[in-house]
Amino acid sequence: MDYHILIWILLMPKLITFGETMVQYNATYDGPFIEDGTYILDAAGAESNFAINLSKINGDLETVWISRLGNDDAGKFILENLKCKTKISVEIDANDFTGISYLNHIDEDTHVKKYVRKNSAASKIDFSDIKPQIITADAIHLTGITPALSDQCYRTVFETLEYSKNCNIPVILDINYREPLWPPSVAKQTYDLMIKYPFILKMGLDEAEKVWQLGFTDIEYVKYFHSVTKSIVLLTRGSNGAILYDGNHIIEHSGYKVNVVDPIGAGDAFMAGFVGALFKHINNKNILEINTLTNHKELELSLKVANACGALTCTARGDTASMPNIQDAMKIIRENKIFS
Repeated sequence: MDYHILIWILLMPKLITFGETMVQYNATYDGPFIEDGTYILDAAGAESNFAINLSKINGDLETVWISRLGNDDAGKFILENLKCKTKISVEIDANDFTGISYLNHIDEDTHVKKYVRKNSAASKIDFSDIKPQIITADAIHLTGITPALSDQCYRTVFETLEYSKNCNIPVILDINYREPLWPPSVAKQTYDLMIKYPFILKMGLDEAEKVWQLGFTDIEYVKYFHSVTKSIVLLTRGSNGAILYDGNHIIEHSGYKVNVVDPIGAGDAFMAGFVGALFKHINNKNILEINTLTNHKELELSLKVANACGALTCTARGDTASMPNIQDAMKIIRENKIFS
């Protein structure tokens, strides 16, 4: 291997994420479940979506997805699907199964998802699966889905958060609330503990209201969460873009208008777009070095990239089918300068 390439690889920032990915049967038709309906087979999971999307936005980052899969057809499909899109670190559990989900689109704004995931292989993710990767990580991405999967996953999430805190590894937390996994009141108890750790915190306005139920406006919510966490807070607003607060600046972006086919995965793409662009704009240095007073423009452009990624991901069915690369994202930004 060329010496300069080896040095470049060794100096690449490393970002890890972990969680459950399932085989998803994504309906090709609109409306409720039909027994003989047709489906697109896909590998779907918030964390692996993020890893794949991040790899497309910033190829100068080493991105690793960590999980467990069953030794079954679903697990084999996921491995084959993901191994060419992002780095993976996966334990195969011979005695456990891989989760499956069924996605139906009722209309543009409503979809129904059913899961077969209780006691799946991923519900047994242990900190021992994370540690070999986290010891060399420059940042870690987590979601609020994983602690809801099982008591084991709950422990693993908090062991990871404590390790990250003790080793000064920045945490990127996407709340990603899933009501079928736990009611808002139970989720809030866990999220109130989790949000003490992240450097970047992201959630949707609808999630914030469903879980915290404070009746705030978007600006009031980002200021509230920053007062609690001191993190960079991102709040998405569906088709109305997103808002960011870093303690010094409120940055808003109204989003990009696209023909929405399937909004599933847009939030994961948004998060990957923001993180990938932010690392790129600061020359892939440690994001803890960001000074929100002097890096205002970098945060603003990263928010534009995030919105572009989220919007473009809605234009085809499948969690990552239409996730753009950085060139696609910058193209829609340039074409919509008047709205930016």
